[in-house]
Amino acid sequence: MYKGGRLIKILHTADWHIGHELAGWARELEQARVLEEIASKVLANEVDALVIAGDIFDHQNPSSTMYKMLYEFFDELAIKAPDLLTVMIAGNHDSAGRLEAPGPLLKRANVVAIGSLHLVDGTPDLHRHLIPVQGGGKVSGYILAIPYLRPADLPSFLTPQKQGAPSPLVQGIKQLYRQTIKACRKQIGDLPLVVTGHLHVKGASLSESLSERAIVIGGEHAVPADIFGRDADYVALGHLHRAQSLGEASSTKPASKKSKGAKAAKVKKPAQGLVRYAGSPMPLSVVERTYEHGVSLVNLTKTKTSCEHLKLARPVPFLRVPPKGRLKIEDVRGALEDMALDAEAPLEQRPFVQIALQIEGPQPGIRAKLDEICLDFAIRDVAPDIAWPGQKRERNKPEAVKRLGELHPDDLFKEAFIECYGSEPQEEHIACFHQLLNEVST
Repeated sequence: MYKGGRLIKILHTADWHIGHELAGWARELEQARVLEEIASKVLANEVDALVIAGDIFDHQNPSSTMYKMLYEFFDELAIKAPDLLTVMIAGNHDSAGRLEAPGPLLKRANVVAIGSLHLVDGTPDLHRHLIPVQGGGKVSGYILAIPYLRPADLPSFLTPQKQGAPSPLVQGIKQLYRQTIKACRKQIGDLPLVVTGHLHVKGASLSESLSERAIVIGGEHAVPADIFGRDADYVALGHLHRAQSLGEASSTKPASKKSKGAKAAKVKKPAQGLVRYAGSPMPLSVVERTYEHGVSLVNLTKTKTSCEHLKLARPVPFLRVPPKGRLKIEDVRGALEDMALDAEAPLEQRPFVQIALQIEGPQPGIRAKLDEICLDFAIRDVAPDIAWPGQKRERNKPEAVKRLGELHPDDLFKEAFIECYGSEPQEEHIACFHQLLNEVST
């Protein structure tokens, strides 16, 4: 038995997106360093299970290099922590079949891959999805591994939609989780139960750039948090890249059948202990630069769940220039010269830099000028943050819908110019547009 009555300890992570590129820049070195640090946290905290809640890869056809990186990670853990259980589920970016294909070989490294929902008589196969976790030399908890759900996974759970009710798919997902968790409880009693999912739960915070691809579920992008019911001790989610917990955990764990009639212990779990996104381990878009990326360390007993966010080091710097405010284009070179940049640094180790610009008046070709400046410095520039004059125009008033045929080309050009540069085009701009229009028409 573990000291302090601990039954199982789990490291929850998600959204690795191996193979991801940022603004066209490859990130293999960063991803390798992130996996090294995750492995070190697994070993340092002596966890019983590692849960990877989907989006292992960035796309459904990863290169052999990306597969090699993942399998070397598993191989290292199998050598250094042979008793560790790893459970990974497919996300919406993953190929379910390809994730499961090497299953027999992964099993030798104590890795369970769940790519799709496996049904028996219309219900999830618990022999496949309910995975025991060893703690202290015996089965001390379980993981219910549910991957990203597609409509084809839910035929037996779908019902006709009633007016004003949530979509049939949302209802189907709720019914699937509720019924499956209930079936698990009948089988495992009051042992800790961790449930996985890869979806967007209402109330969770999306990134401003919506870098997490929207998952449309019957016309809805999110499911309510109550789909998991109150019988899961911890819900390990993936899909959203900001580490966050949702709502208050259930206040009391019901008494087991053995203690029927006895007064249940009033144990209030911390808010972060029930439904949680571990978030991505490194920034996957410009707006994620300020996130505190990491993994979630979860301790579970029969009556209590506690969770701690373990911060991961940033593999390479991700900077905004200037840190506050904005620069004029003529000041960019000087600002970059003032930075302590290593001119000899290999490309993959150079910092990502976002330039924040304030533009006064129309400046066509400003992006090309900025790119030319950045080429002289040991940085990897990403999408600049450009503020155009008059950019904050009133957009709340509804406009009358016009057919395209009712609009004059000059009006369309004017609207596009204002949208791009924040001011109306001058006579020379309109003259150039007319010249192009004439060349296209002839």
